[in-house]
Amino acid sequence: MYDLNEVRMFVSVMETGNLKESALRLGVSKSTLSRRISHLEQALSQPLLRRQANRLIANEAGVRFLPFAQKLLRTADEGHKAVETLKEEVSGSIVMYVHTSLAQSWFSKLVGDFLVAFPHIHLDIRVGQQPLREVKHHNLCLWVGDGVHDQLKSEKIATMSQSLYAGASYFERIGSIKDLNTLKRCSWVNSFHGHQDEVLLEHAELGRVLIPLPPSRLLVNQYELYVEDIIQGRGVGLLPNYFVTRLLQQRPGAVLPVLSEWTANPLPVYLQYPFGSMSKKLHTFIQYLRRHAQALG
Repeated sequence: MYDLNEVRMFVSVMETGNLKESALRLGVSKSTLSRRISHLEQALSQPLLRRQANRLIANEAGVRFLPFAQKLLRTADEGHKAVETLKEEVSGSIVMYVHTSLAQSWFSKLVGDFLVAFPHIHLDIRVGQQPLREVKHHNLCLWVGDGVHDQLKSEKIATMSQSLYAGASYFERIGSIKDLNTLKRCSWVNSFHGHQDEVLLEHAELGRVLIPLPPSRLLVNQYELYVEDIIQGRGVGLLPNYFVTRLLQQRPGAVLPVLSEWTANPLPVYLQYPFGSMSKKLHTFIQYLRRHAQALG
């Protein structure tokens, strides 16, 4: 198979009939131009040009090959233009993998508003909480905490503050939780990110304290079940504050704060996308997510 650039060089020489003029037009040296045309002739197993005085004249093979070469270049240029338009249009499909803790509240409203603003976009959203293993079919990944994939570019777009919460029925059963010593004796609903042996809490005046956690009798890897365990009074757990605000709008009194003056380490939110240049639709959606990510804090 011959090189498209070599075909372009051959057509240029056919148009000018002069090696020097074509070299200047194409921005290459005469020796490079001559060598590339020789490569093309080798690929075709046919000489295409013959020298006559100071001009290059096509032989019979060159004359016959010229219209096919011109058509090939036109087709290639049309294909390039068709692909280039994708960079200018906010249209088409975007496949995205979203962490389940974001999909239920912040992201779901954001998606609806984006589709209204850009009616020619189609979103294919996959939801989960396992580290993404297969990235080639996904344009974007929105992830919480650790587990970012090294085959995608990772950009931290927000941090989610999180605090301790428990269901109202848990307080009814054990009474109030007044201090850290009481907290240490509480049951614990383990994080949906995996089992934790300890949690680091921070106070504006008292600084940081590492709290050992008792073994949890119930471990879940589904965020919905994790939240429901806390609501049902099975123990204390960590929840993002933005999520609790939205939860209480729908289910008032579902959870109550535990030692509200103490906070846990915030969770990083990563936006992941392919390296290199991207289409206009992808760039537009990424910019949109960046602008609204601060609400997660």
